[in-house]
Amino acid sequence: MGVASALPDTDGDGVPDHTDLCPNLAEDYDEEFGLVIDGCPADFVPWYDADYDGIQDHMDDCPLTQETYNRYQDSDGCPDISPYDEEVGHDTDGDGIIDIMDLCPTRYESFNGVDDHDGCPDDYMTLRDSDGDGISDSLDMCPNESEIYNLYMDIDGCPDVIASAPVNGDGMTDVDGDGIDDRWDTCPAEPENFNGYLDWDGCPDVTAVTVNTWFDTDYDNIPDADDACPNQRENYNKFQDEDGCPDVMVIPALGDYDSDGIADGADLCPYEREVYNKYMDSDGCPDAIFDVRTDMDSDFDGITDSMDLCPTRAEIYNGILDEDGCPDRYTTIIDADMDGVADGNDICPQEPETYNMYQDEDGCPDVIEDGVAVQFVFADADGDGIDDRWDTCTDEAENFNGYLDWDGCPDVVVQAVNTWFDRDHDNIPDDADLCPDHRENYNRHMDTDGCPDSYPITTVLDLDSDGLSDDADLCPEVAETYNMYQDEDGCPDAPPAGVLNPDSDFDGIIDILDLCPTRAETYNGILDDDGCPDRPSLSQDPDFDGVVNGLDLCPLQPETYNMYQDEDGCPDVIEDGVAVQFVFADADGDGIDDRWDTCTDEAENFNGYLDWDGCPDTLAAGSGGPGMSDSDSDGYPDDVDMCPVSPETWNKFNDDDGCPDVLPEQSRFVHDGDLDGVLDGADICPTAPEDYDGDADNDGCPE
Repeated sequence: MGVASALPDTDGDGVPDHTDLCPNLAEDYDEEFGLVIDGCPADFVPWYDADYDGIQDHMDDCPLTQETYNRYQDSDGCPDISPYDEEVGHDTDGDGIIDIMDLCPTRYESFNGVDDHDGCPDDYMTLRDSDGDGISDSLDMCPNESEIYNLYMDIDGCPDVIASAPVNGDGMTDVDGDGIDDRWDTCPAEPENFNGYLDWDGCPDVTAVTVNTWFDTDYDNIPDADDACPNQRENYNKFQDEDGCPDVMVIPALGDYDSDGIADGADLCPYEREVYNKYMDSDGCPDAIFDVRTDMDSDFDGITDSMDLCPTRAEIYNGILDEDGCPDRYTTIIDADMDGVADGNDICPQEPETYNMYQDEDGCPDVIEDGVAVQFVFADADGDGIDDRWDTCTDEAENFNGYLDWDGCPDVVVQAVNTWFDRDHDNIPDDADLCPDHRENYNRHMDTDGCPDSYPITTVLDLDSDGLSDDADLCPEVAETYNMYQDEDGCPDAPPAGVLNPDSDFDGIIDILDLCPTRAETYNGILDDDGCPDRPSLSQDPDFDGVVNGLDLCPLQPETYNMYQDEDGCPDVIEDGVAVQFVFADADGDGIDDRWDTCTDEAENFNGYLDWDGCPDTLAAGSGGPGMSDSDSDGYPDDVDMCPVSPETWNKFNDDDGCPDVLPEQSRFVHDGDLDGVLDGADICPTAPEDYDGDADNDGCPE
């Protein structure tokens, strides 16, 4: 009845396969249903056959994957491989589950009785099957009750029972006795009322009122004009019920909404199933390979062309670079003595291993203890002098014509093009090739230099290796010039004319980072990055021996510097009883060791003002006066000094309280201008310190 066509038509119903919704079921051209030519018989219920292979879902072992009708197990609904036709499908990991059905096509299924049909190795650390029914708890709707395998909902993990259900003449159950098998019956517990309206669905329907102004071909009460699937009835499962399509809802609590084996957290397309075609199979999206060559394996070495550096020459599996797809040239491997043991593992890199089954892995020409050494000879099937382990053509002898003589194949010499040569045949002339004997691997990384480069893979991508990750680097391919000018933008900046980075006290810390720009840092291992001359405090070094508490084994006893365990902070005595006391230098003789002395060539004048810094200071005006007591001589009168007997440490941090504060540590190039603990990048008031009064204390402003 159909029109003859040159296009494929599997079921011979005149509807070509590419437009046939049921390519394995013939169209019956039923006039009762308005001659809707979709390639399916009028009584076909599509939402019971999700993969349109003609096998209803409850009978289909693979309800989402079409049966391959190859006369081998054609009734199970799965795309099986016929033992008589090995090219129907592939099983990359060899676990017996073909790739198009295998959720982990490159990892072998661990057959342990649990989830053995998904093709993935189970993680015994997380895998649980509490009821021991072979369905893991994460997929089991009844994790504490075993599944009853009776060909009725066997994948839900629940002990379903078809209780004394009547059967029709075909032997199929019919619980409500309406003559429609339960396998086809949408309402198996309610009999069909056969009123001429949807009599095939098994439900007692009420005839819909016909509205003259619109049509509803599939009788789902959604007008065809608004129905995304006008020929398929909406299944009303509270999931996208307004689109008119028979949607399948997957419970997201399982963590894999689209049931493609990729957890939603890692799935870029959590609502669309992955198409396992060996192309970006880990992203969870239904990718299509538009160029079939990307999935070919031209040299049949098991490595697809898209990943094969030598797609037309088979890999030699000899334990050396077996993943690159190239027949290894043993002269290019770092194996000076060519014994098959790489120099990095070869104890005798200049002497070949004697393969006599005695310490054959050390790379040395060993002799068995009794003095008899049996040399192991590698096979050479074609007798060309190249071991089969290195020979790409084991059944064809090398013709040794100066062209690829190491590969073991009878090659034809490639003629030089005009005036240039290309020894490694990577299409880069030798005079421009930095690696003329090593073929470029063309991986979009330095492909013009002629060398088989490896793309640098780091946890944080930093193409220009300037220490700034690419996502924060304004110039990701050009390295930052660290000149203390905009060093955080990742670009090779130069300070504009007139902009200098002065260092007034010449302590190596520029003024913009120096908390004491006019007083040099004393480099003594204590706060050496703040730019201030440190005053040893009781909190840091109570015995004033130069070893801070964190490292001082005797924090209350000063170190005896006698060149004997001087780093432990204890007053040690040399074993013979003679101790040589080490005396720190004091160039200006003011009694303050040079290690603490900010002015090593000028003596302290001890006038009660900064007498600990070693510099001859001038008493600051207004530091004291008649009627104002200043016990700690820090310039704050005792009546306003919160620490009247402990002098203020003038470090631009809480300098108005009169107490010896400890400056909070700051990372280099991370600034907190007002030293309030809120970094400038998050500080709304970067020059006015937060007052921490309980009101918006995180904004950096003194409210």
